[in-house]
Amino acid sequence: MNRPILYTQTDCADSAAEGQKVRDWLIQHDIPFIRRNVTGDQKAALALYETGIFATPLLLVDNVKVLGFRTGELTEVVDVALRSVA
Repeated sequence: MNRPILYTQTDCADSAAEGQKVRDWLIQHDIPFIRRNVTGDQKAALALYETGIFATPLLLVDNVKVLGFRTGELTEVVDVALRSVA
C-alpha cells in the first residue's frame, strides 16, 4: 500500500472539521499518511483536481477514494489495501 494522501482545506469550516476527523481516525489506527492542504497550495489543488473529485476531505488510498468522514468506508479501503501488501 502506498502511503494514503489526505486532501484537506482550511477555508471551509465544515470541510476542515471533517478533515480533522479523518486525520484523527488515521492517527488512532496508526496509519501513516500524507496531508495535502489545497488552500493556498496550487500543486495540492492540481493533484486534487486530477483525482476527478473537487471536494474535501478526500482520502486517496492507492487508486481508491473516500470522500468525507465515513468510518465504514475508511476501514474497508485501508483493510483491502493492507491485505494486498501482505
